[in-house]
Amino acid sequence: MANKREIAPGHRRRTALLTRKVAFADPLRSHLRLSDDGTRIAWLQNEDGMLSVMVADALDPASARRLTGGPVRPVSPALFWAADERHVVVFRDHAGDENYQAFSIDVDAGAEVTLTPGGGTRTLFNRSSRRVPSDILFSVNDRDPESFDLVRVNVATGQRITVFQNPDFSRLHADADFKVCFGERVRQDGSIEVLKRQGDGGWVPFLDIPPEDSLTTHIDGLSADGDVVFLLDSRNRDRTALVAIDARTAVLTVLATDSEADIAEVVYDPDTGWPLAAAAVAARRRWHPIDEKFAADLARQLQDAAGLDLVIVGVSAGRRRMLIRLEASDAPAQLRIFDRAKRRTLQLFPERDDLEGMPLRAMLPVAIRSRDGLTLPAYVTVPAGRARRRPLVVVVHGGPYDRDAWGFSPLHQWLASRGYAVLSINFRGSTGFGKAFTNAADREWGGRMQDDLDDGVAWAVKEGIADPDRVGLLGASYGGYAALMAAARSPDLYNCFIDICGPSDLLSFIAKIPPYWHNWFAMILRRLADPATVEGRKWLQERSPLVHVEQMVRPMLIAQGLRDVRVNPAESRNVALALLRRNVPVTLITFPDEGHFLLGQRNRIALMAVVEQFLAYHLGGSREMLGDDLEASSLTIEIGGEWLGPLF
Repeated sequence: MANKREIAPGHRRRTALLTRKVAFADPLRSHLRLSDDGTRIAWLQNEDGMLSVMVADALDPASARRLTGGPVRPVSPALFWAADERHVVVFRDHAGDENYQAFSIDVDAGAEVTLTPGGGTRTLFNRSSRRVPSDILFSVNDRDPESFDLVRVNVATGQRITVFQNPDFSRLHADADFKVCFGERVRQDGSIEVLKRQGDGGWVPFLDIPPEDSLTTHIDGLSADGDVVFLLDSRNRDRTALVAIDARTAVLTVLATDSEADIAEVVYDPDTGWPLAAAAVAARRRWHPIDEKFAADLARQLQDAAGLDLVIVGVSAGRRRMLIRLEASDAPAQLRIFDRAKRRTLQLFPERDDLEGMPLRAMLPVAIRSRDGLTLPAYVTVPAGRARRRPLVVVVHGGPYDRDAWGFSPLHQWLASRGYAVLSINFRGSTGFGKAFTNAADREWGGRMQDDLDDGVAWAVKEGIADPDRVGLLGASYGGYAALMAAARSPDLYNCFIDICGPSDLLSFIAKIPPYWHNWFAMILRRLADPATVEGRKWLQERSPLVHVEQMVRPMLIAQGLRDVRVNPAESRNVALALLRRNVPVTLITFPDEGHFLLGQRNRIALMAVVEQFLAYHLGGSREMLGDDLEASSLTIEIGGEWLGPLF
């Protein structure tokens, strides 16, 4: 095997560097939300790495004031308004354990009230309603870790009652009166049955979702009276459509389709619950109006967007006001409010104002042909200057049933400012491009999904974008798994690998899934394999990076949160120790106060400081000195890291 040349750290700066503390800080403002009556806005504001809740009059952002609810840890969903228009709700977990607890904050008095149990309980928002403005419906698993009961909570007092004790449904849907109407249950073959609740409390079959549609078909909303179900539906078609199904007659009406991509976003009327418009995201976002009166407002906003991607964040009661986010790939998002009565749009503020003068580059959508004939939607960001064949970093998204999309990417911008070309590939299994593309990943973990990444590198080399002797691969979660598998499968193609919280042992990964995933276990087994069978265990072992450590010879950086509830931290340690025993250059860094998603700002900056030095050492890009970026975090270097010494 030919040795790929190691590159000494780069020292020349052809352009100003986008600093880590700017690129990976939480945005100054995020999760902007419009109250139901449209009179106020609330958002999370970054203050030295902690997030505080801010509130202002919708048409007067200068009236912003900080609520006394205190800082909140960044989780998702992070912030929403209660229908009483006086309370906002935030969620917190404990150091990344994903057991979210809900709290309300009175925007007038500043009082904070605990809404749902803590102590290892996971809470998910189910719905709110203008018909019951004082209460919110949550899904809570305090009774049984595997099942989420529906709990109705008074947003002002925290008083709660269980309105539905869940026997075994994976999802529950309620109408605007908080009456449970539909339940979804996953069968052993991975298909989903949707049942309708009768007036006497009994259940009857309503919909059947075949296994091949289980990732691309689901109930997206109900009309306020519960008489119509709005379904994102891929049955009998490839690309998901938005359809309306009469709950009494089962008559189906198609409301929106797109020729290139799945319908992925729907904006609903807050009063009736009916769809106003729907969007599909192929290379870029494309809107399809549904309501005739709303179509004129949408057309005006699209015209004003001037080539940016339009996101409708919220619509107020009576459609009086609309909160809009305009996305660019080389600038922070802009936030606006459209006032329908006054026929004017107010510019609020950018999400962040710390990018002025920074060297930002456009993200370009591209299409890559896989070796077996699939079209792989991808995005590339190229550094400034005329030089060809730059060092390339392939960034692999997690999920894997997720996707990369066009827009502002701190990671792309940060790497490009250091002289790297950056490539993000929607490999097979990525969502949004039709069910055939998603289902093409079944039993292809570590197989053709990896081929797609390698084919992307070959494309970048052929196009003159990438230097074939300077290629790295970086990924988190499934992307981390892909980095480990690439290290074993394609050591001649890449110089180095970065794995962030990626599973290395699929048997261990399946055994450790959180209890609240168990309702979806049949779908997981369909996409991978069943460890209860001899054939399934053999397949899972073969597709586990840990059993292929002997083929790994390139430098590896592994990062792991020690409170990860999805990937056992032992999986990262086992790979690192196995590489260490074989004298393969490996560094393992851990974060004792993080889970699967490294959410703390200081920890995130510290992680990227190490990533930057690692890439500079092995690919030769420009770098920013470490400074004090490690000192402010909980980062611990457990194994390796000797190469960091001369870079301080």
